[in-house]
Amino acid sequence: MPHIHDVGKQRLRTLVDGAAEAGPRLPLVHSTDSYVLEDVLTAKQLEPQPCNVFGENLTYLFYGRPAFRPNNDAAPTSLSHYFPVCLILRPGWAIAIKRIYPFDSGAFIQGFYENYLHKAMRLADFGLEPDSATPGKLIGGFFGSVPAYLTGKPGAAPTLDPSEFEAFSYHALISAQESNAIDSRGSGVEIQTGAPLPIAESVAAVVLPSTFADGATGQALNALGVDLLPYRVVSRSRPSEYMSMITDICFNYYIRMGLISEADL
Repeated sequence: MPHIHDVGKQRLRTLVDGAAEAGPRLPLVHSTDSYVLEDVLTAKQLEPQPCNVFGENLTYLFYGRPAFRPNNDAAPTSLSHYFPVCLILRPGWAIAIKRIYPFDSGAFIQGFYENYLHKAMRLADFGLEPDSATPGKLIGGFFGSVPAYLTGKPGAAPTLDPSEFEAFSYHALISAQESNAIDSRGSGVEIQTGAPLPIAESVAAVVLPSTFADGATGQALNALGVDLLPYRVVSRSRPSEYMSMITDICFNYYIRMGLISEADL
């Protein structure tokens, strides 16, 4: 029997599937923290974890943008095991895609997007085709270009039939400018997989605290052929404060890879 979150209206899926794909394709990224990274290195792969929403073992990734904020509610600390880490997958790495959503599905379930939805809308109504071309098609239809997606600047509202309710809700969500507007999770494309991701084969680079980059963690990643992208940690700071820095490091990495240019941003 299909999962309840996999049975919904097809309007947005059909609309996005018919759009032109905006390029270039971006790497997928996975956010976690320094403590979990050590478990990943011990296993030498990123293993799917139990998900309360879908009742399956899943790994959550985002398209190009580290939209998920690990330990978002953590208090200021000097303990580095809470500080965020971002794994950047190799461009073109093919994963077994389980589901794609145009936003963070967990934030939807928690009601963070309610101001932009009809009360009868369900998560399944926003499920997109689980295909590697889908994120670029969504970007082409709603943002116009990859740089616009990366910087969270959607294009003008698409010309649609009034019955495209989900599309209008999504555009309202990504265009929100009010002071209590949802954070970047509302416009980061989420990709789910149920397959393990071997670090040596699938991960191109890791953004991590500089103290870990200089120690055994950095050595282990180097041995696996992974690039290190360190950031400096300030004592007694909130882990969530580093997400903007991590996003900037990711973008600079894409520039060095030739996927985008400084002028694009």
